[in-house]
Amino acid sequence: MRKTQIALAAVALVASSAALAEVAVYGNADGSIITGGGTTSFDGGGGYTTSLFGLRGSEDLGGGLKASFNLESGVNLGNGGQGGGAGGNTGLFNRAANVGLGNDMVGVTFGNQISIVVGDAFTGATAGAGDNVNVIGVIRLLGGTPANVVHAGGTAGDGTGALGTNNASAFFIPDAATLRVSAGGLTFKGQTRVNANSGTNSGYTAFTVTGAFDGLNVAVGQQQSSGLTNLTTDPTAANYKTLFFAANTTVGGVGLNAAFANNTGLVDAKTYIVGASYPLSDAMSVGALYARGTAATGNQTSVNLKYSLSKSTVAYVTTSMFSVDGGGAVFSNTGNGAIGAGARNATAVGISHSF
Repeated sequence: MRKTQIALAAVALVASSAALAEVAVYGNADGSIITGGGTTSFDGGGGYTTSLFGLRGSEDLGGGLKASFNLESGVNLGNGGQGGGAGGNTGLFNRAANVGLGNDMVGVTFGNQISIVVGDAFTGATAGAGDNVNVIGVIRLLGGTPANVVHAGGTAGDGTGALGTNNASAFFIPDAATLRVSAGGLTFKGQTRVNANSGTNSGYTAFTVTGAFDGLNVAVGQQQSSGLTNLTTDPTAANYKTLFFAANTTVGGVGLNAAFANNTGLVDAKTYIVGASYPLSDAMSVGALYARGTAATGNQTSVNLKYSLSKSTVAYVTTSMFSVDGGGAVFSNTGNGAIGAGARNATAVGISHSF
C-alpha cells in the first residue's frame, strides 16, 4: 500500500509540473506461456518486451541545454507486483531513477541506470523476437548466468548481489555517473559507479563508442569491476573485465547481427553472438540467434516468429535449445516465468503491448 501511495504521489507531482516540462508516460505489458523441462508456467515479466511502467521528461533551459529525468519500474503481470528484470532490486523505481543535463553534443546522467555496455551490446543481438532471446543471449555474451541477472546494487552483506559475484555482468548500475559526448557521427560514453566499497559492492567503470556507417551500426566498449573481497572463488579473479564488439546491418532484406566479447578475470572466456532475421510480410518476420557462452552457462540456439497486430501490439512465438542442463532455467530475462531447472529447451507463446 505504501509503495502504491508513493507511486501515485510521484505521478501527481510529475503531472503538476507538466506546464514546465515535457513529460511522457510509457510502458509495456507482456504476458506469455512458457513450456520447458516438464514445466509450464505463466510469465508476466516480459518475453518480447519487458513489462514496465515509466515516466520520462525534459525541460528546455535555453541555448540548446535541457534537463531530464527518468523513473522506471518493472511490473509482473502475473501478480501485479515488482518485476521487469531488475535482478534483485525491489525498490519502487528498480529499473531507472536518474536525472540528467545536456545538449546534442554532451550530457551527464546521475543515478540508477542501465549499464552502457549492456545497452550497446544489443547492437549485436537484433535478430531475436524479444527479451527471452536477445537478453539471455547478451548475458551469455558478457559472461553472466541467465538465471542470475544481478542488479549490482546492494550494500555489503544484504544479499542483493554485486558485479562479479557469480555473475559478471550487471544490467543496472546504481549510484552511477554517465558522460556522453557526440561528435563526427560517433557517440562516446563513459560510466562509473560512485558509491563503490570493498564489500559486495564492486567498483565499476565502463566506456563505449557507437556509430553508423552506410547502414552498418557498430558498437565497441569495455567494462570492468574491481575491489571485491568476499568472493568465494579465487580472490585474484576479483578484477573482472569484458571487451566487446557488436554490429548489425541489412543485406538484401536480411537483417544480420554479430557480437564478440573477451571476458577475463572472474570469468575467463571468449563468447559471441550471431543472428539473422527476415520479413515474411509487412507484419510477420522470422529470426534465429546463436549465442556461445561460457562452459558453465552453455550455448543457446533460438528461433522466433513475430506478428505485428499494430504498431503497439505483437504476438510472438520463441523456442530455444541449450547445451547444458538448466541452460533455460529462467527462459524469461525477468525470472517471473521460471521453467524446469534441468531444461535444455523452452518455448514461449505470448502477446506484448506497448504504450
